[in-house]
Amino acid sequence: MNLAFRPSFFADVEDCADYLTTEAGEQVAAAWYESLKKTLNQIQAVPEIGRLRQDLPMAGIRTLNLRKHPNYLVFYRVEKEAIEILRVRHGMMNLPELFSE
Repeated sequence: MNLAFRPSFFADVEDCADYLTTEAGEQVAAAWYESLKKTLNQIQAVPEIGRLRQDLPMAGIRTLNLRKHPNYLVFYRVEKEAIEILRVRHGMMNLPELFSE
């Protein structure tokens, strides 16, 4: 199944990478990005792998932690035609606010 990326996902990747580069250095940011790519591959291979979230305002959202950076979550939905990749954010924020209209 193909991955379909929302623009907010790309903005999140840029924000997270910039933050990690500033706070922890380029090597940490590069390792985070590699972990993100591996997580996306896992989601594509096994879409049901993520935890179904009942606490978020949009139905059908799942999350999966980045393996080597477990505080970061990929938010996605499994649709008929593709897996919709919504966001990637640190899990210690107000998560329902990410999806408020």
